[in-house]
Formats: sequence, C-alpha cells, structure tokens
Amino acid sequence: MFTLISKKDISKGFTLIELLIVLIVVGVLAGIIMVASNMAINRAKINADISIVKSLNTATVIYKTIKTLYSNLDVFVGFNDDEVRLKELLDSGEISAIPIPNVKGNSFAWNIASQKWVISGDITPPGPSGHVVTASEITMGTGGHAGVIKEPYTGDPSYKNIIIPNNINGTPVIAIYQDVFKNKGLTSVVIENGITHIHARAFMNNNLIEIVLPNSITRIDYGAFLGNNLTKITIGGGVTVIEGAAFANNASFVAAYTLGGAGTYNLIVNNWVKQ
Repeated sequence: MFTLISKKDISKGFTLIELLIVLIVVGVLAGIIMVASNMAINRAKINADISIVKSLNTATVIYKTIKTLYSNLDVFVGFNDDEVRLKELLDSGEISAIPIPNVKGNSFAWNIASQKWVISGDITPPGPSGHVVTASEITMGTGGHAGVIKEPYTGDPSYKNIIIPNNINGTPVIAIYQDVFKNKGLTSVVIENGITHIHARAFMNNNLIEIVLPNSITRIDYGAFLGNNLTKITIGGGVTVIEGAAFANNASFVAAYTLGGAGTYNLIVNNWVKQ
C-alpha cells in the first residue's frame, strides 16, 4: 500500500534538505576563507621581514660610508654576533630600533661572505629573479602521497633561481619527491617553511653553492644534494634522518650536525665546520 504525502509534508522535507545543503556550503566556504586569510597573513609577515632586511642593508651601506671602511673588510669586523651588530647600527643612529622578526622562528643574520643582512630561519628572501614553482610545472601526489611534489620539474630552463612554496593551489606542500629537481641547472633554491621531507636525489647535480633549509625539515634522503658545489648549509634543529651521500662529504656534515645542531655550516678543506 502506498502512503500519500501531502504538499505540506513535501514542502517541509525540501526545506530541511535545503537547509542542510546551505549549512554545508557555508561551512566549506568558511573553511576556505579561513585558509586564504591565514595564507595572506603569513605572506604579509614574510614580506614585512623582507622589507626589514632591505632597510638593514641600506642602513649598513650608510654606516660603512660614514665609517669610511675599506671595501675588502667585513663591515662589522670586531662585532661577533648579530645582536651586537644590530646594536652598533642602533647606537650609530642608522636604525631607530632593534628590528623584531614578524615570522616566528626567523632572525636577522649578517652574512659575512656576501656582506649583506639576510633572514635566517623559516624563510629566506628570494632573489629578484626568483621564480615561484607553479602547479603547471609539477605534479602533486594524491592518496598516500598527498602534499608531495612529484614528477620532474618542467619549468622554463632559464629559471635558475626558484622558490618552492609551502602551498600550491590551496594544497599544503609537505615533501619533495625523488629526482624532481635533478639536473636542472639551478643556482639558488628557496624552500618555504612547512616542507618536512626531501626525498632521494631531489636536487642532485645542480649548481647550488649554498642552501638554507627551513626549520620544518625533518628528513633528508640519499643523494638529495649530491653533485652540487655546496660550501654553506643552514639547517634547523629538527632533522632526525640524514641518509648517506645527502651532501658532499656527508659523514663530516652528519658528525658536525650531531654535535652542533641547528645553525650554519661551512665546508672548509673537505670538513664541515659550524659557523
């Protein structure tokens, strides 16, 4: 026997369904807006730190001019840590206050080799020609490989300085898969904070002389940076696995890192030494 449903009952049923759909859509939109808002805030903080670094470098040029320092000498010779260097700029009147980083984990560090202030920690300021890797140049993994950059990078070969973002088209990036950036002629790579795992041979056989690894990195697999010309590595304290041949003179680096932890390491006569 069929049960007849009145128009009034049907109307109520549709109203409840429509209400549920509206609530679901509103929830999804709210989530998207929240993610987008957080990304915008983080990007604003990063840009603010980059602006501070530019101001510090301008102030240092003025400081050097006033002090009439020779160009082949370290501007801050005799000042052995960044806190003291910043205080010297403050005391000399080139800056009005000691700057405080906006991004948690960042600090402003004086790079003696380049004679410039840089951001040390979660993110480094990309160079003027830095190209941000896009979704069209890689393949993002799915399922068990969700958040993993896969397949060989297909960006324009003229891009030698690249920035690997921690989010591509709304998908958080957590790992760089094996061989993705191998043999690409790269001279500079910025890896944004949030990426935790660099797989085997990911950056093998490029032209990198320096790499800054974000604090989020926990694992570096076999041969990840082998075949480069690395003489300087900046690394956080959370790395628990460094597989064989991850870097040139890998045993020396692992030994130095085991003792020294987070910081910057320089390759001196085939041995890695903490700066």
